[in-house]
Amino acid sequence: MTFLNANRYSNARAERPKKGSQKWWVVALVSIFGAAISLPAWAELFVIVNHANSISSMSASDVERLFLKKTVRFSNGANAEPVAQLENSAPRQAFNRLVLQRDEQQLKYYWSRRMFAGLERPPPVLNTQEDVIKVVSANPDAIGYVTIKPDSDQVRVVLRVKE
Repeated sequence: MTFLNANRYSNARAERPKKGSQKWWVVALVSIFGAAISLPAWAELFVIVNHANSISSMSASDVERLFLKKTVRFSNGANAEPVAQLENSAPRQAFNRLVLQRDEQQLKYYWSRRMFAGLERPPPVLNTQEDVIKVVSANPDAIGYVTIKPDSDQVRVVLRVKE
């Protein structure tokens, strides 16, 4: 009968590159360039409303409260109907991080608790930024976000967040 020697496998762990070695520099450079490559191409996020809405500007916390449906009205008393973008899209990730200050997993948890309690459902999801602009243009109660500056005179930018 053969028994395994525990010491035989104890030396099998991976060694960490030493700070003075070339391996360390390679790891550092790959990490830095990998992070730079993964940065999004956009630099700004625009929160938009219909041009008929009398709101001229909003704070990030006001927008957060509307999109989390903690409030259902704009500060002027008009109904608010937020529209979101696809889950893994760059605009949604930026909005979640910069305005809602939550990641996708935290939002899923938030909405599952709200729906289980019989409260609100998350905002409807649209496929593209152009769809968001079209919906907000057509609905005076709508609010949405895009990373491209809207060129439509049917919408108004009420919050601009720079990365």
